[in-house]
Amino acid sequence: MTMPSRDASAERFFRFQSAPCLEVDFDGGIFCANPVFCQVAGRSEDELQAAGLVALFAPDVRAEVTAALARGATRDVVSFDLPLVRPEGELRWLEWRGVSFPEHRLFRMVAHDVTALWRAEAEARERERFLGTLLGNLPGMVYRCRNDPHWTMDFVSAGCEALCGYGVDELLENAQISYGDLIHPEDRDRVWDEIQAAIEVRASYHLSYRIRAKSGEERWVEEQGRGVFDTSGVLIALEGFNTDVTARMLAQKDVEAKLRVIAEQKEQIQHLSLPIIEVWDGVITLPVVGALDDQRAERIMQGLLDTVVRTQSQHVIIDLTAVEDVDGAVAEHIVRILRAVRLLGAEGALSGIQPRVAQALVALSAELGGVRTWPDLRAALRACMRASARAVARPR
Repeated sequence: MTMPSRDASAERFFRFQSAPCLEVDFDGGIFCANPVFCQVAGRSEDELQAAGLVALFAPDVRAEVTAALARGATRDVVSFDLPLVRPEGELRWLEWRGVSFPEHRLFRMVAHDVTALWRAEAEARERERFLGTLLGNLPGMVYRCRNDPHWTMDFVSAGCEALCGYGVDELLENAQISYGDLIHPEDRDRVWDEIQAAIEVRASYHLSYRIRAKSGEERWVEEQGRGVFDTSGVLIALEGFNTDVTARMLAQKDVEAKLRVIAEQKEQIQHLSLPIIEVWDGVITLPVVGALDDQRAERIMQGLLDTVVRTQSQHVIIDLTAVEDVDGAVAEHIVRILRAVRLLGAEGALSGIQPRVAQALVALSAELGGVRTWPDLRAALRACMRASARAVARPR
């Protein structure tokens, strides 16, 4: 084979070219390679000549190299972008460009090393893939929007469809509907005001509100985000994350409803545990049922005193029929209640004292202060009613 002749200056230019250069025949045999190409390939010129061009590539792309050389032989130019493999296994991405010399069956080629660019692009693709996977797995919608009443979306993640039923293409740039239109009318002003207040002080915002999904269903959304400002302090966008908290809000409302029911039932139970009955003009009774602790004793005393004042009663009967036993604390509560009643000008009486209660009161030396006692509520009522009748009949 006759090689094209090169004068000394051309040879010097080839050898000292800053780009990787080589001469290759149409079959891929390497005639010569400049030092830069040897450095990129990680081989000496003799090793390159012994290996040939095709052998510098991974087995799975060698057919592409051979095909590119064949095309170049008929088109006067050769061009392909493939990575060669250095002896240690490192890939060097090169853009191969060459001109053919058919009379010598030869290509003169320049290989531009774009490994750094390829790695940067690969890293960018990996970051994009990672972010896509991350955003796709988040239970909600990541967004970037404008600070306008429509919250015009410049970016939304695929989670928007699960959140509100609308896809990315439907929400971007308000293509089908604006996100602002999804917000419940009763919540729109509050959402706007809270976000504007956060922007004003450059703080993050965190709020909950209702939206109307594409299906017509009302959903609760929790949103977190903040304003994005340029170097001059001008707001350029809002960025944040929205997630569906409907289940949590419904559960919370259910708990609140149950707590209200419990509070109402507790109030009713407390009312039932204080059955103050006005049985006759000027006569009220209080049947004591169950344990009498400090808290309940205070409620009984307050209830009795309020009723005595309200009804202007002269007789108060505390019925202990349902009390089977008392201790010192209970006895003290009873004595305090009777004393308080007496201070309001009413007469206190006890009825239905069981034998064990009587023994306990004696053993505890409870000071009843002359309070009248009756065997049962009926007897106490009769006595109080007679006393009331006499007081009415007594001439003034």
